[in-house]
Amino acid sequence: MADDEKLKRERAGTYRTQDGRFTIEQSATGWLLLDGEQANELGLPLARGPFATLDEARGAISTARSGPRPISDLGERRAAKQASARASGAAPDRATGSRAGKARKAPPRPTGRELLIRELRTVDGDALRALWRSAGFSSIGDDDRSLARLARRNPGLVLIATEGGRVVGSALGAWDGRRGWIYHVATAENHRRHGVASRLVGQVEAGLRDLGCPKVNVMVRDENEGAREFWTARGYGLGPARQFSRELGET
Repeated sequence: MADDEKLKRERAGTYRTQDGRFTIEQSATGWLLLDGEQANELGLPLARGPFATLDEARGAISTARSGPRPISDLGERRAAKQASARASGAAPDRATGSRAGKARKAPPRPTGRELLIRELRTVDGDALRALWRSAGFSSIGDDDRSLARLARRNPGLVLIATEGGRVVGSALGAWDGRRGWIYHVATAENHRRHGVASRLVGQVEAGLRDLGCPKVNVMVRDENEGAREFWTARGYGLGPARQFSRELGET
């Protein structure tokens, strides 16, 4: 094994090559190989995988050095789905829009500006946190590094809505390989009841469906009656089990 492909352990579940270019991280679906010299369309380190074992991820390093390959073929699958729908005369998928892989534009709002739904970018962190504070969200995992990790592991599912360059909505989708999750669905106060959240959630649901996800979960606080009404209207129901959680601090 070449010296530049040897790994050094940084912390539990995270390894880096000697030259610092590649990082291998353990995720819920397997091991991811992250390339620090290649970026995806979000400006995040290009990811490959998931791999079943650490050795498989290590073995992919030499191939990765010869050229990047995206972690997900979601865009290609959506394009194929839309092409099939057009060939059969079916209507385009409402959630993904008629152009696969492109940012989805909603009809113009009364302001005359278009609402744009797109994937998270590295520059969106501060605006998102301000939106979530205004919506009353309080949780860990909202720093830039954690958001970048979420977007990297869930391409096409971590979405925001902007109008005139301003962040006015969000819906963070994730898939652990067994169930889908949607977090932090929020809309700016003066944009509520205009379908912004519905468009965001619909696009996340479509992405999860394309990945083969059979079921999606959301967490709603008991006191948030508006959120309960929103999810009930979309066909979500209260499950039989209560969720237990624990914060994992630094070891």
